[in-house]
Amino acid sequence: MTDEASPHLKSLARLHDLIEKADLDWAVALDPEPLVLSTGLPLSVVTMGLHGREMPVLDLHRQVHQRLEFLRSHRPRPDGKPYSQKEIGDGAGLTPQWSGQLLNGGKKPSLEHAARIEDFFGVPRGFLTATPSQALDRALGERVAELQDVHMAALQQANEKLQADRDRQEALLRRADGNRVRAVSFRGSSSRVKREVLEELLASIVDEEA
Repeated sequence: MTDEASPHLKSLARLHDLIEKADLDWAVALDPEPLVLSTGLPLSVVTMGLHGREMPVLDLHRQVHQRLEFLRSHRPRPDGKPYSQKEIGDGAGLTPQWSGQLLNGGKKPSLEHAARIEDFFGVPRGFLTATPSQALDRALGERVAELQDVHMAALQQANEKLQADRDRQEALLRRADGNRVRAVSFRGSSSRVKREVLEELLASIVDEEA
């Protein structure tokens, strides 16, 4: 099984790397349930993909019919009821005959018809026609982007904290210099306890000089 035949493997490898770097919970980061909802794939198929196993491929006609049924079940009307054939046909700009044939599995939609139905349900283009590996690759790619954002935010927060600590140390040194303390040394990594003791010492010196 190659990456060309199973494109999701590259995204899965990137996701593994991010999970390791960020020290995340594997069970949460690779929870298959959200991937089922975003791909329309059965849970068993998603699980196979996450374990790097070959994913079964259905005849396109059967696949489209199954994913249409998935959309009707998981993306209902605001009142919680499934959309009727007429509502889907009207929303997708299809004739009643075409929409009935598509939803009943009697006909395979053209790419244009599939795109209209995907737009109606608010899912990405290719939701109905992508292979299981392509569908999972798209969902994993979105997860990779989310984790990259989280990782970058954590790095930014750590950098801002480091800069704040440096600014605080420099301010203390300036105060000490103004009160005739001529030598202060921050050695090693300057643990929090050492910094707090030094800050109290400097503060007491400033109070005495005042």
